[in-house]
Amino acid sequence: MAVQHEQVKVLALDTSTSTMALALLHDRGTAAQLESQAERNHSLKLVPAMQSMLKGLDWEGSDLSLLAVGIGPGSYTGVRISVTAAKTMAWAWGKPVVGVSSLHALALSGLEAVREGKVSDGILKIGKDWVYPLVDARRGQVYTARFRTGTDTGAVEVEDKTSGQESEWDTQLGYRVQEDGIRLFSQVAEEVAHVLQSTDLEPADMPEHVWFVGEIEPHLERIAALQEQFGDRIHAVPCMMKAHWIGRIGSKAFHQGEIGDTHRLEPNYTQLTEAESKLLAKEQAAAKAVQQS
Repeated sequence: MAVQHEQVKVLALDTSTSTMALALLHDRGTAAQLESQAERNHSLKLVPAMQSMLKGLDWEGSDLSLLAVGIGPGSYTGVRISVTAAKTMAWAWGKPVVGVSSLHALALSGLEAVREGKVSDGILKIGKDWVYPLVDARRGQVYTARFRTGTDTGAVEVEDKTSGQESEWDTQLGYRVQEDGIRLFSQVAEEVAHVLQSTDLEPADMPEHVWFVGEIEPHLERIAALQEQFGDRIHAVPCMMKAHWIGRIGSKAFHQGEIGDTHRLEPNYTQLTEAESKLLAKEQAAAKAVQQS
């Protein structure tokens, strides 16, 4: 049974990336948010920052309808910090907590940056595209998943309270094509190149553009190679996590009654597949041999 959502107040948090992201939402609108590059200090700053945000709006924990937390994948320590904090506060305040894919929220954060014009080439139009949110996992690896835009299926619908109309870009992330996981970025790049070169796909299945969003800096060289090959069909958008997307996705689940047991909520720790692990070991052995030669 769907939960009635009058006067819903949400505390959203995520520390799966180098950004400590917090937001307070009221009736699915953002009341306050914070993004802080507090890497290695999430555990020290998270709770005081949440307390400060609540106090700034004169909210108490008892006023909240739910907590929404990014469960990763991402930084092992970072994900544990936010999930543990959310579960502890949910238990203390007697509130439900909803776990949200951090990569889903990061993908939406990237499209928000595109919509707001924070792209060097100035291209704002998003069509039937692929979106890869990237969280650096070191050693050439990324936490990622592939999403497809340009459809309403599985969209995060958010009403614009100021205009009374649904915001167009809130629903552009259509559906998930891959599960969240950790992959070698080299394989992600090969996957993109293979598809864009393919002559077997139906036009409806061929992405107009591919967007890499989030922590793109460690992989810019490989992205640049794709841009050289495929031109303006490849875009790279650096962006920070926006916790209001954690809150909006979590709020949608809450409205639909998708609330699990707080005590059973666990971080999403992912591992390389066996094939990718072998490839990584092979690449590292080759690199070591080159250094020693």
